[in-house]
Amino acid sequence: ASPKAIIVTTPNADYNALFPGLAPGAFRHADHRFEWSRADFKAWCIRVGTAYGYAHRIEALGEVNPEHAAPSQMAVFTREDAT
Repeated sequence: ASPKAIIVTTPNADYNALFPGLAPGAFRHADHRFEWSRADFKAWCIRVGTAYGYAHRIEALGEVNPEHAAPSQMAVFTREDAT
């Protein structure tokens, strides 16, 4: 499959510092398989987008904290030549 657009969301691990009682490195919810920092998510988006021919943009999801950004993040991957 080669869709024209793909949307990926993940919790922003940087934001976890704002949750009282959440240990450093701990996930917010037991069913989360990963929670990426903004830097890790950006690096992953660049790597995957380049490998599969997609451009991407990253957007904040939720209220933005000046230091830790938003609680979640979204990447929208797009490809012009997809059929």
